[in-house]
Amino acid sequence: MRKKAQKIPALLEENGFAYSDSIKTETIALSLEKQFSLNDLSHRETENEVKKSTENFSTLPLTNKQIDNLKCIQPSEVIKVIKNLNIKKACGLDCITNKMLKNLPCTKIFEFTEIINNIFIFNYFPKAWKTAVVVPILKPGKDPTQPENYRPISLLSTLSKLTENFILDKLNEHLAENKILCPEQFGFRKSLTTTHQLLRVVEYITSGFEKGECTGAVFLDVQKAFDRAWIRGLIHKLIRYKTTPHLLQLLKSYLEERKFAVKIGNSISEAKIMRAGIPQGGKISPVLYSLYVNDIPKSHKTLLGMYADDTAIQAINKNHKYTAAALNQHLAILDDWFLKW
Repeated sequence: MRKKAQKIPALLEENGFAYSDSIKTETIALSLEKQFSLNDLSHRETENEVKKSTENFSTLPLTNKQIDNLKCIQPSEVIKVIKNLNIKKACGLDCITNKMLKNLPCTKIFEFTEIINNIFIFNYFPKAWKTAVVVPILKPGKDPTQPENYRPISLLSTLSKLTENFILDKLNEHLAENKILCPEQFGFRKSLTTTHQLLRVVEYITSGFEKGECTGAVFLDVQKAFDRAWIRGLIHKLIRYKTTPHLLQLLKSYLEERKFAVKIGNSISEAKIMRAGIPQGGKISPVLYSLYVNDIPKSHKTLLGMYADDTAIQAINKNHKYTAAALNQHLAILDDWFLKW
């Protein structure tokens, strides 16, 4: 972090090299547009099921009773969130910083609270907050002339992230009340960390050693997990988990029609459409991803451990052949699930 930020060199594109910052932004934006798209996989039965459920939900109107039951956000709650904001965090496309929010007069906080409440009443997430500014950072040890070797760091609107706190509270409330998230998922959950998941894995191996058994493990990492999540599939799963209609419509509005623009120096690319993926840097994103993979298949012969998109499956037996067989059986089930989703 002490090193000075290195300038992005000339980038290789279709017609040769991109030298100016304005052309570099467009070159990286085109590369990321391919990244923020669905994987080239197809499962017709699942796709038809998802299409049917999401289309049926879209036609259901909200009742006045559902709107009346919404609990209004109070200015004191907004002030509490603002107080905890980090002033060193970068701002989004609107250039509104956390430092500005911390210096808002009371009258403006009351006005912003009204905006948040209207977002919940109309189940509409503002389009102006759905464009991320992407700053490209070179991946360690990669060729700097290749646009696909840059990691996208998304900067979202501070107002968007502030509002997301209240959406996340309502979503977490629903998940806790109905005990929806599977116990094997430790990612971004209250009182659970990577250390807890590691302890669980170590205890499983240690108990095997004590009984003279051998443990086998397979570690899986989903490539471009957040960037390529199937939005319509996620909405389908939110319907299945009986998410309240008003919250579901708001989450649908939050996820759909998102855009990004790449920034290098003072140059910024044209806004590109994100055809897939959960917003990087969003407050709700980790929980939404956890819900997306919440129905991952389990097996009584193996131990499943998850932390966001990192997954480990372990099997234990005195005969290592049985350990391997149990792991292979679980992998076969997972293979089918990954194809569907």
